[in-house]
Amino acid sequence: MNFESKYLIRWGIPGWVFILFTYITYLSYKKRLFLGSEFNVTQLLGIMVSLGFVGIVLGYLMHQMYFSINWIFSNQSSKIMQKMLDIIEDEKKIKGIDTNKFDSHKAYFMLEYHWQKQLLKIEKEQREYIVERYRYMLTTIHGLGALLVSIVSSVISISVLILLYGHNVFSSVMIILLIYLGFSVWKGFGYYSENLIHFQANFINFFHNEELKKSDGEIAEIEQ
Repeated sequence: MNFESKYLIRWGIPGWVFILFTYITYLSYKKRLFLGSEFNVTQLLGIMVSLGFVGIVLGYLMHQMYFSINWIFSNQSSKIMQKMLDIIEDEKKIKGIDTNKFDSHKAYFMLEYHWQKQLLKIEKEQREYIVERYRYMLTTIHGLGALLVSIVSSVISISVLILLYGHNVFSSVMIILLIYLGFSVWKGFGYYSENLIHFQANFINFFHNEELKKSDGEIAEIEQ
């Protein structure tokens, strides 16, 4: 899968989830399809393509909402910093960070710089393994965060439909299902976030202690 398709699908999933739950609930009130009630095959294909396009745009916006809520307008980076520094054995080796008082974003940027700098000091094979694992966890975290925004948005939109058209069994089922999915996604988000914090912090310890690489050049085993 090439770069473009990977990112289109990643951005599209939150938007498609929102469209799916909201529109199916809307149809449960026996409302007409928003573009009419009868289509030929060509028109139906065009509508599906259009909805897919709209879903990608919505999903991308939901990713931006997630970043704004969870990073820019919060102290999330400060919390992550504190958790990582609690695990890092020799935090004094990370220059530019005052552990007693620091600006959350600037300190986090410095920690990320230190992480990248240490990666450049190890062999390519080891670095690629660490980078790929880090990328997987980070992508999963951001994907779950955007999906959580999508689920919350779906709950809000269905609640608006209930206020406008009244309560029915299907809308109640959708709300219950979304709450369950939201809880599951939230737990997964927390799990991967904690996993990434320990992953980075422990590898920084390996970097500092020069324990990452064995004498024979193999990647050092990490105790479970």
